[in-house]
Amino acid sequence: MRRIGFLLLAILFVTGCGGRSTYVVQQYILDYSPPALAGLARANEVLRVEPFSTAQAFSGTAMFYRPSSFELSSYSRERWRVNPGDMVTDFLLRDLRNAGMFTAVLAYEDPGEGRYVVTGTVAEFLEVDSRGGPRARLAVDATLLDTTEREITKRVVFQKTYTVEEAMQDKSARSLAESMSGAMKKFSGELMVDIHRAMGNVKKTKAP
Repeated sequence: MRRIGFLLLAILFVTGCGGRSTYVVQQYILDYSPPALAGLARANEVLRVEPFSTAQAFSGTAMFYRPSSFELSSYSRERWRVNPGDMVTDFLLRDLRNAGMFTAVLAYEDPGEGRYVVTGTVAEFLEVDSRGGPRARLAVDATLLDTTEREITKRVVFQKTYTVEEAMQDKSARSLAESMSGAMKKFSGELMVDIHRAMGNVKKTKAP
C-alpha cells in the first residue's frame, strides 16, 4: 500500500484587549513517498529546477475550496505552511533527486549550470466539489527549456498543463492535505517521465 500522509503543525495566537483569548491555527504541508519510476535509463544531463510561481487566485497560504461556480472560499482556521508554488518546487526537487535519473538536479540557488531548466506555474491548488464528493485538484503549467538553444522557439523543449484530481475522504482541511499529497505524487511522476522522454528525443534529433 502506498504511503500518503501529511504533516500537521500548529501555531498558538494570543489576542485580546485587556484580557487574553487564544485560538489555534493549524498548518499543513504535503507529505508523500517519492514516486518509484522503474525502467528509465540514466540521462547524463544536469537539470535545474527554477521556483514555480503561483496563480494570483491561489497565492498565499489559505486552504481554498470552491463551493459552487464563481465562488472561492477558504478554511477559517487552517492554512498551508507555505504557498503552493514553493511546496510544488520543493517536492519536485526532492523527487527528481531521489529518482537518480540525472547527473545532477540543481535548485535555483545552487552553483553551477544545467543544460535543461524546468519551471512552471501552479494554476490551481484547491478543493472542488463533484457528484462523487469533494476532490483535491492540482493544476500545473510546466515548461522544460534547453539553454543551449539561442532562439526561444527552439529553447522550449515542451510545455504542458498537468491536471490531477484525488478523491477526499471527507470535506476537511486534513483530508484536503492528504489528497493533495496524492495529487502531487502523481503530477511529479508524470512530469519526470515526460522530462526523461523529452531529453531522449532531443538527443535523437541532434544525433549525427
